[in-house]
Amino acid sequence: MKRAEIERNLLALRRRKMMQSAFAYYRGSGEAFYGQWLTPLLRLKAPTVWLNGDLHLENFGTYRGDNRLTYFDIGDFDDACRGPATIDLFRFLTGLILASPDMAIPFAEAKELGRFALAQYRTALADGKARWLERRVASGAIGDLLRDLEGRSQADLLEKRTVEKNGKRRLRFDTGKALKLGREDTARVTAAMDRFARHRAHPEFFQVLDVAQRVAGLGALGRPRYVVLIAGNGGRQGQALIDLKSQPGSILAPLLGPHRIKQPPCANEAKRVVAIEYHLQAAAPAFLTDLKIGRAAYTFRELQPDQDKLEVKHLAGDARRRAEAVGAMAELLAWAQLRTSGWRGAAVIDDLAAWGTAKDWAVPLLALAVKAAKATESAWTAAAQGKH
Repeated sequence: MKRAEIERNLLALRRRKMMQSAFAYYRGSGEAFYGQWLTPLLRLKAPTVWLNGDLHLENFGTYRGDNRLTYFDIGDFDDACRGPATIDLFRFLTGLILASPDMAIPFAEAKELGRFALAQYRTALADGKARWLERRVASGAIGDLLRDLEGRSQADLLEKRTVEKNGKRRLRFDTGKALKLGREDTARVTAAMDRFARHRAHPEFFQVLDVAQRVAGLGALGRPRYVVLIAGNGGRQGQALIDLKSQPGSILAPLLGPHRIKQPPCANEAKRVVAIEYHLQAAAPAFLTDLKIGRAAYTFRELQPDQDKLEVKHLAGDARRRAEAVGAMAELLAWAQLRTSGWRGAAVIDDLAAWGTAKDWAVPLLALAVKAAKATESAWTAAAQGKH
């Protein structure tokens, strides 16, 4: 399939996904969201931190760190940049309220959940110590997810994503997770992987067996993104899967420029993502690096059997478990900001802790998130009815 046809198909899929719910619409319209709400949001003074840039309920998940332990933490740093601490909080709170139908709770309860998340975030920030979540200390819905991963193996992952044909393993195209590529794209990716392998201690590990367009996420649908099957350790179950995701740049950073919030220079956009993710997370994911394919920069990471996300629908049901999970996500945000305190222009711990205890910003921030949620829901309704 040619690149233009792939992009058309993925953009059409993205539009269909965005129409499924107000929360999905919000996830897929980040640039418009920030364009509308940044100016009033920035009237609330806050310390400078390193931002995820698109923090929402489904941007938290599990992964295996480079220390081989499995963590639950913030993920997907495509839009990461430096800016006021209120930005990630605002995006998270707005999405939390918009997801109330998906969690099967009334709007008022979602607002109370937002108030609880703010309290947990402020307490963690005021504490001044960056902590983390992994299997031994996690409980509730997050703990259940982490324990469920114990039974997953590389063989299970390969079974889901690949098929054996004539004694050779190839990627599957019957699951909606991958699309066939044309010869030109396949050759470009293979050549880039070959160049990458030459500088590794074991180049044979990265031998390409198959390549496809990966179909994942929502906001990035339409961009070049590849899943690459490589030889790995060899044998029937030794192969590995690599995710290559193009990084054209943060949608948030340029919108902060007119507000005189500048970004430190970076060699390319994939290096930006890798560096910020490395510093914000408790442990760096295994195999996280950057790769150039032609002139475009890509993040390079291994797809892992213990990689998963806590979906919004998993937060329906028991109110205590829902609050526990949302509170943990708010704490993870505070810990990430504490972890990067003082790094490349970010506020130091003392300033973050003092802001956490200040009383003049939390109430207006939640009120603005409620207003943004109502406006976004109206925009989704109009879009779903074909009014714009």
